[in-house]
Order: sequence, then C-alpha cells, then structure tokens
Amino acid sequence: MIHLIPAPKILREMSGKFPIAELENLVLPGSCPDPLLDAAVTLADEIQGVTGTRLRFVRSGMDDIAIRMKEDPSVPGPEAYGLSVRPDGIEIKASAWTGFFYAIQTLRQLIRTEGAAIPLLEIEDAPDFAARGFYHDCTRGKVPTLETLFRLADKMAYYKLNQLQLYVEHTFAFARHSDMWSGADPLTAEEILRLDSYCAARNIELIPSLSTFGHFYMGLRSKRKEHLNELDVKASEMPFSFTDRMRHYTLNPLDPGSIELVEDMLAEYLPLFRSRYFNICCDETFDLGKGKNAKLVKSPDDVTNLYCTFLKKVIAAVNKHGKSAMFWGDIIVAKPELIRELPPDTIPLEWDYGAQAAWHDTSVMQASGLNFYICPGVSGWNKFLNDIGNATQNIINYAKKGKKYGAVGLLNTDWGDKGHVNLLSCSWHGMALGAACAWNVEGSSDPAAFDRAFSRIELGDDSGEIVAAWRKAAGTLHVSYGPLAGLFDPAFESNRDEKVIDPIKALDKDEMRRTVPVLEECAAHAMAAFTKADPLDPLTRPEMLCAFRGERLMQLAVMAIVGYEGIDTRRLADEFRAFETEFAVLWHKRNKPSEYYRIRQLFMEATQYLDSL
Repeated sequence: MIHLIPAPKILREMSGKFPIAELENLVLPGSCPDPLLDAAVTLADEIQGVTGTRLRFVRSGMDDIAIRMKEDPSVPGPEAYGLSVRPDGIEIKASAWTGFFYAIQTLRQLIRTEGAAIPLLEIEDAPDFAARGFYHDCTRGKVPTLETLFRLADKMAYYKLNQLQLYVEHTFAFARHSDMWSGADPLTAEEILRLDSYCAARNIELIPSLSTFGHFYMGLRSKRKEHLNELDVKASEMPFSFTDRMRHYTLNPLDPGSIELVEDMLAEYLPLFRSRYFNICCDETFDLGKGKNAKLVKSPDDVTNLYCTFLKKVIAAVNKHGKSAMFWGDIIVAKPELIRELPPDTIPLEWDYGAQAAWHDTSVMQASGLNFYICPGVSGWNKFLNDIGNATQNIINYAKKGKKYGAVGLLNTDWGDKGHVNLLSCSWHGMALGAACAWNVEGSSDPAAFDRAFSRIELGDDSGEIVAAWRKAAGTLHVSYGPLAGLFDPAFESNRDEKVIDPIKALDKDEMRRTVPVLEECAAHAMAAFTKADPLDPLTRPEMLCAFRGERLMQLAVMAIVGYEGIDTRRLADEFRAFETEFAVLWHKRNKPSEYYRIRQLFMEATQYLDSL
C-alpha cells in the first residue's frame, strides 16, 4: 500500500516498480525560481542518499531516463500538480512553481517509504483549502530558537502546509516596551525577518499574530501599563499565576491609552512581515465589563457591543498599514449581525477543540459573507503527551464541517497553556493530520489509514506500534500536568479544595490506579518499537519517551498529593527530580530558556510537598 501525507486526490497504482538508480537527469522547468531549485536540490540529495549517485541538473529534455518537470497551463491551480512514475522515468506537470514544489514533497515521501524502487503510478492532486496553516504558541512558556522555527517550516512544507502563525502576547522584543518582555527571551526583529524569508522560500506565508485586547496578562502586569487594565487591580503587585494568565487580563477599551499602545505595537511589529494579513487575536476577553466599565453593562449584548467598539479600532489600525485583519471569532458570534459591519477583507477565525467540533453553528460564519477559517487543535495543552484520540476526531470533523460551509482556510492550533510542557514532536501527529485534512478532506478521514502513513513517513516505524501505544496511553489518562499545576497555583489559594482537589477525589479511584500500569505498559511498547524505528526528527524518540514518563509521574504525583495511600512518596519525589533534569535538557534543545524557570519552580514545589507526606 502506498503511504502519503496528504493522501492525493487521485492515485492510480500500476503493476511494477521503477528503480530510481536508473535516473540520470533532473530536468528543470523553464521558469525555476530559487525556492524550486532548492527543493530540487533536496530531492537530489535524498536520491543520492539511496542510490549513491548524483543526478545531473539540466534545463532541456534529453533522451536519458530523468525526472522531468514540465510547465502545463492546463493544470488547475497554482498548487496543483500531476506526477507520473513510468518505466522510462518520472514526469511532473504543474502550472506554477508551487505545484512542482508540492510534487517534489510527494516524491520525497515515496522514496522515504519505498526506498530504491518506487511503484509505477499516476497522481493528480490539488488542495481543498487554499489556506492550510499551523498556529504555534510562542508566548505561554516556550520561545523557540530560530533553528527550531526553521525546522518547523521544513516539516510544514513537507506536508504541504502554506501558512504559519506564531502566537505572541509579550514575547517579542518591542523597542519601547521592554517592561512587557523582560526575562522572557523574546523573539527579535532579526529572527522574524529571517524566518519570514525562510518561510517564503517554502511557499509558507508567515502571518503575524499578536494579542491586542484580551490575553494581555504579562503586559498589564507591568507597572507602566497596569492602569490600562479593565480590572481595577494592581496587577504588578499580584503573584504570577498560570491560571490567571489564561483567564486575565483585558485592555480597557474606553481608555484612549489602550488603542495608542496597540497602534504603537503594530507599527513596530507589522512591517517585519511580508504577509498581507495580521491576526489581532481579540479572543477570550473574559474581564470585559467586569471592572472599570461594569456600570455600562446591563446585559450580555452590552458586553458584545463594548467588545466590537474596540475590535473595530484595532482592525482600522491594521488597515492603515494596508493589511487585512484576522481575529478569533468566539466573542462576536454572540451577535452575528455585527460581523457584517466589519471591513469586507476581515477574516474571522472560528475555533473548536472538541472531538465533534459541534460548539459553533458554522453556517453563521458562512452567512456573514466574509471569508473565514476553521481552527481545530492538536490537543497538547496541559499535558505532556498529546491526546491524539481527541485531536484526530476534532481535526477530521472540523475539516469536513469547514468544507461544507465554505471556509477558505484550516488553521490547526498548538497551544501551550500553563507553561507549555508538551514537547514539539508530540504535536507532529496532529500537525500532519491537519495538513492532510486541509489538502484532502475526504481522503484523510480514516484515522487508521492516517496512523499507518504517519508511522511509516514520520516515525519510520513499519510496525505502527508507537502510535498504537500513544493512542492507548492518551486514551487512559484521567489527570495530567494541568491538575498538578493547579494544586500549586496561587489563583486557587482560597478555593483549592473546591476547584482542584475535590474534582480529582471525585474520579473513580480504581480507574485512577489502573492507569499507572497501563501507562507503564504503553511506554515499554513504544520504547521497544523505537529501537527499530527511524524517525525523521532526531528528537522524536527522546521527547516522546519523556512524555510517556511525564504522564506516569503526573498521575502518581496528583494521586499522592490528594491522599491516595500506598504510594512511596519519597521515591516518587526522587523520580520527579530526575525527570525534571531530563525534561530541562529536552526543553533547551529546541527553545530559549524563556520561562523554564517557572516549570522548574512548580516541579520543585511538587517534590518538596511529596517529601513532606
């Protein structure tokens, strides 16, 4: 069986194989921009890695056996392509360089899974969604190194994604706002410019994404800016809280200083990107109307109206720069008629992370007349090991829903709630599935088929046992990192029993205890399978095995802290300390130090508490 991600729209397999060692030339199309040439060089490198010989690059066709790229204006769409593998060579047809680029990714995957002899076949392929994106949290704990972001872009291109957004609240080195980012090892202007160029060479549009209304927690904890908070509190004097960072703070929309601050941030950040879009976020404004503007709010409609007043100001600020605004659509759907008041080039982003993707009536977005995206997620937040069971259903169901209602894009999210402990390779499965569904919704709706393809292509695991163990482990979890963080979060100082401990105690105790041996069994199966696997990403094996260990420790630690008997808490504390050392090494392989100190502090508090039991 041929394994490809995304699955092509039309694939006709014929009897026989083509030995790639017979290839002599790589015939480039008449128009070959640098990104296509770079992709062709990568393909030639990988063929040489299999055959030991180097292809000759030529501009015109010869009688030799070759990979021939032929421009064909009849191929529909700039990203569409045709690929034929025949006894006399390989032919690629496309109407634009991007089509050739994606055909090369398909050919690379064929060589990855089939080796020196690839099946004779014909492929006709084109995407379902014009915009196929990945949204990566760079603000709630981890700030990736530039090298990590380069490798992320490479993998996105390999799976035919064409948009990347990095979520930033405070983690950009604003020249005039060091009070926001100090101590966070932020992204710099140089890094953004270099990443923007790197992405463009891979047909990836790097779209800026910046909190400009809600989720302004770190900015409003600054002594210089706390007066702009909707809540009438001295946020700079309050202890840091992972939970509060998720649910607070929101800019006061009626303070002129709020839009002045946003405009100043946009003026510095926006010009770094060549994209015509800017995601202003504007989601989860939980505090709105609950503080300084409470007297103006008599009904939920008043809150929505207050929200829209500031939303329009931010959109106008983006439009002044000649850009179109994107924003998360969770607030405005309360009054759908207001969507029609927005500029026609505005793009709402509808998000839903539930398995059935049934939270929103997506027909509301369709009826607005605006282009819109649907945004599922990889289900990695608040845990070490992504819940690929939930993510699989969420991504597939939402992709179908988005196609049904005419969404122009699928933006797959990878959030980092409460410190962002989920390591990057644990998001590869969800990212690749999102890419598959964004390209070919119907052809990617079989989870078992996708797991087989992912196992072969990404993990180099012919057995499929790694993903099988992963699914079983993720499906058995009752508690994870999130509850542990809650046990030591100052936000719950006055109601920790009610909000954190009692819900854990209410869980079935026998089920909780049975989870630990299941996790141990799954980790052992994954470890054994990894000895025979060949992952594309060299950090996949250590990161995933670390995630299995992390989930087991979280389960045991939470059980011990809420009073389960029969757990050797001192031994567990020692295991926890060893795990923290291992986890720290892996964190720093891909990321700047950023806010790792907060994770270490939490882990040390947990171990000290375990020692006291």
